[in-house]
Amino acid sequence: MSIKIRMRGKSAGGVAEVKALIKHEMESGARMNKKTGKPYPAKFIDMVEVSVNGTKAVDAQWSGAVSANPYMAVKVKANKGDEVTVSLKDNTGATGTESIKLK
Repeated sequence: MSIKIRMRGKSAGGVAEVKALIKHEMESGARMNKKTGKPYPAKFIDMVEVSVNGTKAVDAQWSGAVSANPYMAVKVKANKGDEVTVSLKDNTGATGTESIKLK
């Protein structure tokens, strides 16, 4: 399964703000199913990486404490025309990658 990412970014003065909206249910594994009495299986993003022109700029570790369909905004050193890529992986092995050229 692929994790969907919507991104936009803009650079000014050598610093770019990159915003990403991630479509993912982010289930912590602590909630119980009322019908069965069993917990919902954990499914959450655990690795986030932002790279600029192929060079890693941000490396983050997330957990089940992050809300469903998270929004992320980061600032990185980048100029107009640079390519910014956001890559994600969840604890079940699903991945997602999206790239944009900065305006």
